[in-house]
Amino acid sequence: MVGFYIKKAFFDGWDNLLGIVLVNVSFVALLALGYAAMSLFQIHAALGIIALVLWFVLMHLAAGAVSYYTKEYAWYRRPGFAEFRDCFKEAIPASLVLSAVNLLLVLLTVVIMPFYLSLGSILGTVIFAVLFWVEVMAMGSLMYFLPVSAQLRDRPLKALKKSFIIFLDNAGFSLFLLFYTLVNIILSIVTAMLIPGITAILLSHQDAVKLLMYKYDYLEEQPEGDRKHIPWTALLFDEQEKVGQRSLKGMIFPWKD
Repeated sequence: MVGFYIKKAFFDGWDNLLGIVLVNVSFVALLALGYAAMSLFQIHAALGIIALVLWFVLMHLAAGAVSYYTKEYAWYRRPGFAEFRDCFKEAIPASLVLSAVNLLLVLLTVVIMPFYLSLGSILGTVIFAVLFWVEVMAMGSLMYFLPVSAQLRDRPLKALKKSFIIFLDNAGFSLFLLFYTLVNIILSIVTAMLIPGITAILLSHQDAVKLLMYKYDYLEEQPEGDRKHIPWTALLFDEQEKVGQRSLKGMIFPWKD
């Protein structure tokens, strides 16, 4: 399943490369806006904090809309601007919840964890270690949050709960997805956030949830099925047919393949 996931994520990104780069340019502009918000600290600390929080929420609103939009890419569709407007509206509740949760994680990382580590005691170190792994689990689970919200149409809190369940139920794949996301973040930094960028990372998370849902559909139809031996080859047959086999020539010059 992991091998096919990498293949699908890559080709979904490749097939929609132009659109992904254009949206990534918008994210670069938003990141620049965040830098401008930080500069307000030189004028007034409270003003800087307010500006950063507003920018933080704006980034999540944008990420939510783009994530819902890239769900269409995962289904091999090419949505237009009208669909993006609808995605923005639909994603607002999930985006706001995600921004609140991530703000708590930022406070946990910047304020709470360093405080316990600075105590220099065994108890402080133990609490720091526990909080560290809680944060890792939260970060891993939140990768699924927007895709679950978009694909299953759940309310934010229900989607949040399901995201944690998916993370724990697919621990091996979830750790791989964390690593895969980290690699994409590094590549994005190297390419000035244009390729793969935030848009392709959000798309890859949509792809992950889409493929994992085949497992849960199978288990719902086969409640006695072996959860440790999912017949991925059979379940992903149609997906493999849609992605197909491609040559390098066909990727660059599809009209000649």
